[in-house]
Amino acid sequence: MKSLELKKRIRNLSELYAAKRNIEINNSYETAIIFLNIRDNFLSESFEKIEQNTLWKQRLTKRHPNVKDTYEVQSSNSSDALLMSIFCHPKISSWKSILNLFNISQLNPEFGFKAELPKLNGSKDRTEIDIAFEDIFAEAKLTEDDFTEKEIGAVHEYQGISDFFDMDSLPVRDGKYLNYQIIRNLLAARHWKKRHFLLCDKRRSDLVRSYYETVSCVIDNNYRNKCRVVFWQEIYRSAGDSLKQFLYEKYGIS
Repeated sequence: MKSLELKKRIRNLSELYAAKRNIEINNSYETAIIFLNIRDNFLSESFEKIEQNTLWKQRLTKRHPNVKDTYEVQSSNSSDALLMSIFCHPKISSWKSILNLFNISQLNPEFGFKAELPKLNGSKDRTEIDIAFEDIFAEAKLTEDDFTEKEIGAVHEYQGISDFFDMDSLPVRDGKYLNYQIIRNLLAARHWKKRHFLLCDKRRSDLVRSYYETVSCVIDNNYRNKCRVVFWQEIYRSAGDSLKQFLYEKYGIS
């Protein structure tokens, strides 16, 4: 399924979800609805836990890049809202199947982790990890078009990049490296001695291909094997009933 098709699918589901609950929305946009009250875009149990955590609450204040006076988590397409509805659920650490899915013993998530990757000139970049927990860094995607791209020269400024990647194999188009977010994420995971995961919808096979297209360029075979994709649908199957209902009704995840 293409990005635009999934956006419209989730938009329609979210509009039905809002109508059923008399939730106030702005439905003037073609590919998304905007929830006028932030909490209405979240599973209620999860939002209550977010309100009790200062660092989690700060994550809600990221501005929407295209909609004036709006936060990113107000959009029906927000991957952060989906991510936090799942990982801030008060019972998630008690769901053994979730812990087994990630091969971890506990779940204390940090959102928007500042990786501060070192560059050759001595400065540090502003790479932000969507979610970090135990020994994992993960990039979360829902309806985003791709992993962005970056000029070749700018990518070469990262310390140790040529020791980590087979640079000749990284995909390039029009003088830019593709999948730039994944390049940075993998470098950050290596720097912080973490495994790396992509969290995405199984309907986005294009993102999965792009992810492994970049992972395959990692020189160290042992590290390549630490990288994997976990689908929202796999999390659905491991979740409790209230979260399952939310994911199915609002996102069509099952």
